[in-house]
Amino acid sequence: MQVTFYELIATSLEKTLPRILEKVYESGLKAVVRTENEGRLKAIDSTMWTYTTMGFLPHGTSKDPIEFLPHQPIWLTTDDDNPISATVLVVTTQVYATDNNYERLLDVYDGNDQQNVQNAMERMEKYRQDGHEVIWWKQSIKGSWEKEK
Repeated sequence: MQVTFYELIATSLEKTLPRILEKVYESGLKAVVRTENEGRLKAIDSTMWTYTTMGFLPHGTSKDPIEFLPHQPIWLTTDDDNPISATVLVVTTQVYATDNNYERLLDVYDGNDQQNVQNAMERMEKYRQDGHEVIWWKQSIKGSWEKEK
């Protein structure tokens, strides 16, 4: 599995995540976004409807009618569920994801919090030890992305 870390420096998760998910959606893949709590899930849900004036990012949650489920390319959850058969898992939970039924994992964390950075470094090392390809992108102060080694 390919594991990509995104260290946020200049922008919040709610501002950055829709841009990352746009790339996933445009590539024709489906994604599950696993958040740490219901409050974060609601914030991301709201942002995905309003982050751009050009449109919205189609997505669903367990609060939506079941008949919408087959049409959702992005699923927001606080659980381990994957009702849309997504191949990409996005985690914001600061925990090592043990799910092996995904092709890609995107781990997004706050680079302004030293404990979050330390936790991410530990997760990176564990993913490497478990044989996964690890890629690390760090946001600059100006908001551009730089690939780290």
